[in-house]
Amino acid sequence: MERWRFLEVDWLSYAETAIFRPVLMRARSEGIIPDTVSFCTFPRPSLITTFFNDPEKDINLDFCRRNKIPVFRTIASGGPIFGDTGYIFTFLHLGRDNPKVPPSPEKMFEKTLRGIAEGISEYFEVECRFRPLNDLELKCEDEIWRKIGPSSCFYEEKAIQMGSGIQVKPPDLELIASAITPPAEKFEDKPISRIQERITCLERGVGRNIELQEIKEIYIKQIERVFEVELVPGELTQREKEYFQEMEKEYTSEEFFMERSERRFGKIPPDVTRKMIQFKVPEGPLVRIITFTQHNRLWAVLISGSIHASPLRPTSPIHEIEKALKGQPIDVHLFHTIIEEVMNRPHFNFAKVSAEMLARKIYECAISPSPS
Repeated sequence: MERWRFLEVDWLSYAETAIFRPVLMRARSEGIIPDTVSFCTFPRPSLITTFFNDPEKDINLDFCRRNKIPVFRTIASGGPIFGDTGYIFTFLHLGRDNPKVPPSPEKMFEKTLRGIAEGISEYFEVECRFRPLNDLELKCEDEIWRKIGPSSCFYEEKAIQMGSGIQVKPPDLELIASAITPPAEKFEDKPISRIQERITCLERGVGRNIELQEIKEIYIKQIERVFEVELVPGELTQREKEYFQEMEKEYTSEEFFMERSERRFGKIPPDVTRKMIQFKVPEGPLVRIITFTQHNRLWAVLISGSIHASPLRPTSPIHEIEKALKGQPIDVHLFHTIIEEVMNRPHFNFAKVSAEMLARKIYECAISPSPS
């Protein structure tokens, strides 16, 4: 039976996994480590933003900094996530050429999270399910399905990263709601309207204290079953430790952290008009579009939100679309042609979002009657 390395990580905050993740992606892409599963628990609360989040809109950055909550940007997809001592996160860093890896992030979410949901349901005798695109949900006493864990996944040329989290113990919901500030559009396809109502924890649904090691055993069992592998305990290699030290400066810099912020544009010319729209894709991401128009052309466009797109490095479909649209006349058909060409490039994926939808939304934003 195929053997994968298993790491138990308890020395990093959730924010610091923003460095750990690209270290393992690099090492796996270079073929110096085997396929690896990492089970992470955290010594103190912290927060991550993901690759397409705007830290000045998707979180309350001032609140986090005033309250000394560490916040790092990570190379992953999805929305911002708060990780405290009652939260776990499990990473899979796998070679893309492994035949057990599905062809797309959507299929990887489905394969992995269905298995985890089944394991939780069986072990605790509760109803847990995978909800597309990337959620684990628990059926609560009031018959409402609530989220217990987010997930992220992206594919690079030689490796993939899949991450699955579970809020095991009761979180400080008011603290999370103060730190993470999603717009109302985020909940358009859900039966609740506030982040406090959307999330719960596994202990509340199960009705007893849960040790984090119990969750570890569920992940081990279900990953072994779903992927038909054996997980073998291991340690970080010396090369991975060296990569961590080398990459820490890059992935904690202010420039990297603010890359999806409007600050990237510097001073905007006075004849440029800024407009913004936000929308929730059914069973998909929240997408934010900001257009800057000048003389009936796109001076620039910025796309952010809880986006799931692949690859992320060395470039992403989002960055390539923004670059290709810069300076173009405001024409929905032209937008569609340009975006379709980018999205049809090998290995490019923008989950749940079509070229036609994105072109139409960018056009609608650019021609909307007043700045927002």
